[in-house]
Amino acid sequence: MDSIDRRLVRLLQANGKISFQEAGDVVGLSAPATFQRVRKLEESGAITGYHARVNPAALGLPVLCFVEVVPGSGVDDGALRRRWRNTAAVQECHRLSGVYGYLLKVRVRSLADLATLADGLRRAGCSTRTQLALETEFERWTADG
Repeated sequence: MDSIDRRLVRLLQANGKISFQEAGDVVGLSAPATFQRVRKLEESGAITGYHARVNPAALGLPVLCFVEVVPGSGVDDGALRRRWRNTAAVQECHRLSGVYGYLLKVRVRSLADLATLADGLRRAGCSTRTQLALETEFERWTADG
């Protein structure tokens, strides 16, 4: 990935609907050359998709929390990960070093929904520690790291 590719990725992160002509004008390429670059970035896996940024609270999901999970002995980690992948409330799952095996980013409608999720984890043989986000200052991921 060269500097032009990185600039294209940044442009697409800021505006996934930018035209190839507009992006090309910024990076100094023609629209067809920009299209080819973006296609190669997609094929290489550097660009994995295009998404609308949404306001979770406006969609009825105002509660954001982070759940640290320790699977109990004998718990099938693969089954847990598959379960989380199929649970809409679990937005992210990260495998960790240290005491907690996993960190889940969870968005739910209510504390009652969070309690239901936590109860399911305990029934599956996991111990948890949950932290509620009082406010999100910002969320960002850039190609610059």
